[in-house]
Amino acid sequence: MLPSLLNKGGGIEAALAQYEETPDLGVAKPGTPKPGISVPASVEKRLSTSPIISTMPFTFSLDRRNEGYNPNYSRLGPDRIAAITEGLQPLDFHRRSLSKGLGDRRSSFAHGSSKNQITAESSSKTPGNSMSRNKSKKHSYQHRYRRKVWVLNPFRQEDEDEVLAKRTHNRRRWSHVFPLGEAEFKKHAGPNWKSLCQPAILPMTIDFHPDPSELQDQDKFRIKQYSVTLPSMNETNYKDATELLDDLMVQRVRQDFQLVPRSILSVHRETDNTVLSRTLSMGHKIQKLSYNSTSDSVDVVQYYANFAENESPQSYRYLLWSALRQDYVSVVQTFTKYTSPYKWNELDMLLSGDTISSISEDMRHPRISFVILPDPFTDQNGESGYSSKFQRLVEYFNKLQNKGSGAINIDTVMKCEKAPKASKGKRSFIVDLRRRNSDKYEWCEIVHDSNCDTRRTFRITIQWLVAIGSKIDQQAQLLHRRCAQYGLNLIRVPNYSSLRLSFLNPYAVPITIPVRDKSCVNSLEEALTNDFDFVYDDCHMADPNELVDCLDGFDFIVNRWSMNKRKKFVPAKQYLHRTGTLFIRLLRDAQGKAIVIIYLNNLQIAGDAQLMECARTIFNDVEHFITEECKKAGC
Repeated sequence: MLPSLLNKGGGIEAALAQYEETPDLGVAKPGTPKPGISVPASVEKRLSTSPIISTMPFTFSLDRRNEGYNPNYSRLGPDRIAAITEGLQPLDFHRRSLSKGLGDRRSSFAHGSSKNQITAESSSKTPGNSMSRNKSKKHSYQHRYRRKVWVLNPFRQEDEDEVLAKRTHNRRRWSHVFPLGEAEFKKHAGPNWKSLCQPAILPMTIDFHPDPSELQDQDKFRIKQYSVTLPSMNETNYKDATELLDDLMVQRVRQDFQLVPRSILSVHRETDNTVLSRTLSMGHKIQKLSYNSTSDSVDVVQYYANFAENESPQSYRYLLWSALRQDYVSVVQTFTKYTSPYKWNELDMLLSGDTISSISEDMRHPRISFVILPDPFTDQNGESGYSSKFQRLVEYFNKLQNKGSGAINIDTVMKCEKAPKASKGKRSFIVDLRRRNSDKYEWCEIVHDSNCDTRRTFRITIQWLVAIGSKIDQQAQLLHRRCAQYGLNLIRVPNYSSLRLSFLNPYAVPITIPVRDKSCVNSLEEALTNDFDFVYDDCHMADPNELVDCLDGFDFIVNRWSMNKRKKFVPAKQYLHRTGTLFIRLLRDAQGKAIVIIYLNNLQIAGDAQLMECARTIFNDVEHFITEECKKAGC
């Protein structure tokens, strides 16, 4: 959604133009128009992500275990989800739709009468009661002459002249998500969630900033600072310090920071026009980035609000429609009010040219994941043929990586043991996405399994920090074409299919089935590959603590190094059906019992009714098998 907003007057360049502008220190009078903002086409590329990723219709700032989304509805069926995803409109769309369902409450938010009328539903009439009818008519008559409710558009500078009387960071940051307008926000401390019908997209800039005395007050803020030493310009891929500073700023905007314009900093006498600097704010976190020409480094000063410490997570339970079960399933999500710590020092060093570090999971970066399904061979010739095709992919990887890098070697494990071998780890290499050396430096990192077993999927992930979406799409399409040319079956899979948490996406509904008998689990695991046509998808670490409704009777304990005597993560074997539509993950406890997690690969199904019906049939067969085995075992 972010790229589309950049076309509507937002944009990094527009925010920077506003940042660089230093008007008079006097406060603008209400109603004074501000200069419009135009965005060059080239600027749109700065924050764009892959269209494959950005098709997700919701953007939320609540942080849930490193990534995830915040559902706004307590009961979401397929029709409701379709209505949400297809009916999104810009923030300044026709106001009339915002007031639907509010009933008589709208009268308290109106601003007097006007010729621009909105028609409200009259109160319900009671037959035989003339007083009720007269009152209803009078109520309807008053509504007929109410003026349309004003709604703040955060992308119209002139709208921001009508601001709240009490200026706090959270009020200025989230005031645009209130469909009833600023007047309603003054009366209530929190948003009207039932009427929130638009994504809570943050503007690029924020016009609130604490006084310098507050930032230096140790009772209110903690200060941390570090410097990023830059290599010489002939050894770096950046043309100048400004280009690097802008990339560092873009990474912070992606993590929900907002740019504080110089006009706001000038009011507090906290800016020096001779210094190349950027100030960004998240309310409880404020960062100032400045270029130090003397030491040729970027100095980063971080302010952490003390009130944001020791904040307890909040659990949210709701019902979501399951396409597999054809019924509503209870789902639990956990949210935190403030974002989790972020290793900015590590990220800044990586962007400045540090060759030792690489993109880590803690950076909450965009990525696209794929797996290669092995051929269903029945003899040694078929296995050798698949191994030969895979070696052609390894040769392509060696051509794709940066010049001067070491050769990529991926060991191929043939069918010589009873069970397939898990991957020994991950390897990665950098791909330079520039067409010419004079182009802006853009790159991505391709992460892959360290070895290839002919009976196990091979996972490939494209991840990036500094790249436009179109170039990432080109790499993904090129990988698809190469695999098709080599005769390899490459399919797209969700990112969380290899993560510790299976419930990261609040709109994905994993089905959990507890199996409290070791022999039943052994029979199921053998049947998955022999009878149900599943393929081993490696052993992933999983968190049993997120399965709060299924832990009774299981022994995920005995970890003498854990303070609460409960294991944080346990190894879990995962399987993928050959159609690419269904994942099954087995979390075994210390006694061999297991919690079975089954979830769809919606990226492969992609709305195909035939694939969905195939996945539903497989799920029903597996669930029936588990039920029958448990009956035999008497559990």
